[in-house]
This record gives sequence, C-alpha cells and structure tokens, in this order.
Amino acid sequence: MKLSAVLFAMTVATAAVAADSSYNLDLGASMQGGSLNVEPNVTGPAGKELNYEMNVRREGQGKSSNSSQGGSVKLDESGHARLASNAVNVSPNDRYEVTVRLLDGGRVVAEKSQQYP
Repeated sequence: MKLSAVLFAMTVATAAVAADSSYNLDLGASMQGGSLNVEPNVTGPAGKELNYEMNVRREGQGKSSNSSQGGSVKLDESGHARLASNAVNVSPNDRYEVTVRLLDGGRVVAEKSQQYP
C-alpha cells in the first residue's frame, strides 16, 4: 500500500473518531431568491447543552469574506435544537462554503461542511 493511501486512511479514521455518533447535524442550507440561507438543526441526547460555531466563507473574482457566529444551545426533551440562522447574498460565479461544528466541553462532537453551488 502506498504511503499516500495509508495517510488518507489514517485521516479518515481520525475524522470518524472526532465525531460522536449520538449527534446528527443538518446544515439546513438552501439557495432562495438570491440568498444562501443556513438554518442548522441538531439532534442528540435530550437536555444536552452544547456550544456551536458556524462559518460561511465566500470566494470569487479576487475577493473573499467570512461570516462567523457561535453560541450555546440546549437540546429539548426530544433531543432537538435549532441553531442561529445566517443568510448571505449570492453573487454569480461566487462559491460558498458552510461549516458548522458542535462542541461538548471544547471537544468537537459533530461537524459538517458543504460547498455551494
């Protein structure tokens, strides 16, 4: 097996260990009317208190910008919570990357990232 394949396998294994399978994170991202709307939701253990970080990065034609926010959230009795929302105006030919991280005591328990379009 080549060294690059071994390193890739180790990276995937490390990423899997970092996430806690008891949490499910949905970015809730959609393009609507010239905006990228991000409305993340999380499910996990009922009553659990977590911190979160959300970053929306925009890149295009020699410019870039970041929009970051974070806070804390408590999952309700059914184990569900909605995080803060974010909306970014979409420009033609620009690319956007949305990343949301959930943290429990400083440890990442879930992370999801997606590029648009």
